[in-house]
Amino acid sequence: MDALSVKRFVVGDGRIGCDVALAPHAPRTTTPTLAAHVRAAFPDLPSHACVNGAGDTFGAVMEATSLPHMLEHLVIDLQTRAAPAGSRPDVVYVGVTRWTDESAGRAHIEVSFTDDLVALRAFRDAARFLNAAVVTCSP
Repeated sequence: MDALSVKRFVVGDGRIGCDVALAPHAPRTTTPTLAAHVRAAFPDLPSHACVNGAGDTFGAVMEATSLPHMLEHLVIDLQTRAAPAGSRPDVVYVGVTRWTDESAGRAHIEVSFTDDLVALRAFRDAARFLNAAVVTCSP
């Protein structure tokens, strides 16, 4: 059973919302081991701008942040990677993650996009990667 599952998408004008649920057995937060695994595959992730209480970048919190927050940044990174080289250098993807029911493992993620199909694919690929990473990095 996957640690994290996507339950619903709402596509709006330039933003996509996603409800996610964590399985009862799944960790709610990342670990240094999981963060290192993610960093190896997504080396730009730590330098993402991120509003948090520990610093100005996602790297300041990625070793102990919620799995949905990690998913948000993976989706943004995958969208950035999918953009053709040299295309729209002014595009900045932004996102926000919030628990809707932390004790039940439910969260809502919103990210901006320039192409809804690329964003949906990024969510799919990010969820697959993160689920595999959780299994790989579990004690």
